[in-house]
Amino acid sequence: MNDKRPQVYDCIIVGAGYSGLAAAKTLQAAGKSVLLLEARDRVGGRAKTLRRDDGSYWDCGASFLGDKHARMRALAEEYDVSRSAMPTDGKLVLCYRGASKTYKGLIPPTRPWEVLELGRAISAFESLSATVDLDQPWRTPRAAELDRVTMREWYNKKLWTKGGRQMMEVALESTIGQDPSCYSMLHAMFFFKSSICMTWALNTRNGAQHEMMQGGGQAIADKIKHHLGDDIVHLSEPVERVVQDDSGVQIGTTKGAYRAKRAIMAVPPPLIFKIRFEPSLPTEKQTLLQHMPMGAYAKFFASYKTAFWRAKGLRGECTNPGGTMAVMFDATPPSGSPAKLMGFVAANTARHFLTLSEEERRRIALGEFALAFGKEALEPEETFFHSMIEEEWAMGCPMANPAPGMWTLHGEWMRKPVNRVHWAGTDTATHFYGYLEGAVLAGERAAGEVMQVLS
Repeated sequence: MNDKRPQVYDCIIVGAGYSGLAAAKTLQAAGKSVLLLEARDRVGGRAKTLRRDDGSYWDCGASFLGDKHARMRALAEEYDVSRSAMPTDGKLVLCYRGASKTYKGLIPPTRPWEVLELGRAISAFESLSATVDLDQPWRTPRAAELDRVTMREWYNKKLWTKGGRQMMEVALESTIGQDPSCYSMLHAMFFFKSSICMTWALNTRNGAQHEMMQGGGQAIADKIKHHLGDDIVHLSEPVERVVQDDSGVQIGTTKGAYRAKRAIMAVPPPLIFKIRFEPSLPTEKQTLLQHMPMGAYAKFFASYKTAFWRAKGLRGECTNPGGTMAVMFDATPPSGSPAKLMGFVAANTARHFLTLSEEERRRIALGEFALAFGKEALEPEETFFHSMIEEEWAMGCPMANPAPGMWTLHGEWMRKPVNRVHWAGTDTATHFYGYLEGAVLAGERAAGEVMQVLS
């Protein structure tokens, strides 16, 4: 062990995703001694960028920044990471019932009565979401009732047409990453209110998909790591044990043991069970964590010599209800090369997609790109597929979602410290839950809790 390291840290943080990095950065800036432990050989958590020798990259995980993501945009400015707006010139595409149709606006042009009922359902949902108490969702009016009803049950009563239900399913699965039968109406209301509103979360221009980081979603994380230094950030060092006693916390890893006054857990909820806690976590906390499965996302990319869809007046964005890739985007960098299309496979469809052969996945994905943008999509220069579901230290993406009943039964344990252990991660955020912005806000909030206690 380096002699310069303190015998007892002010705080040890577990997990070097954006939340853990934000917590470490905040504590270091306040003059606290801090250690950040990461199981992977990289930082960034669910934001993962595979860089290539030619300067191009595949953005495997979180990559979008919304126009309201103030903390992430501030970090981009601080670390000189460029951002580029997503394409908004050209028409959108709806792929439905085996055909494609171009349009403009938020709601795709299904049959008139389907559009009408979907608009009414979204309006009703937005009105209900506005009533949510973001700090204490269990105190929301009618919380117990809303937490018993799944989101699918709710919209099946509001929507009578197959088209309306499929459009709502695409909207939910492409944002939350989980089958709407697996979480409650209350959780959906909380998620979308934490994200401003459903309309904002679904929008590209001035919405949640407003822009992307140049260099990939991991770019800012890498620069924060460099800022903190290798003495603070330890990679490839999984935590195995957390022991609390009257004098502090001892953290045991695969490489050693460290002591601290406080600890912050900034890892996806299911991964907490890879760590042995002494004494055990309270039953309420364990029950909550056991009922917070990760969402399921997969990404399929295809690169081309040119962005041929732009010449057709298309922006490269498609909604695909009933298809395999729920939504598609133009992921071409500002340089124009390589031209890239990116498709998201979500929820149960993503889990099924993983069971297919590489050849079958490629056939399906390219076929859907071709239906949306033209037969040129069938002849890419290169394709690439990745899913966070298969990542040992992620187990899914974009976030964990509490099962029906959990918010009202054990919601207070979402962020409640357990003696000297505090909780971070986007899955604990009260604003922009599930986004990189939420991860940063949660990390800064947990760091603030630690500083308040230490002071």
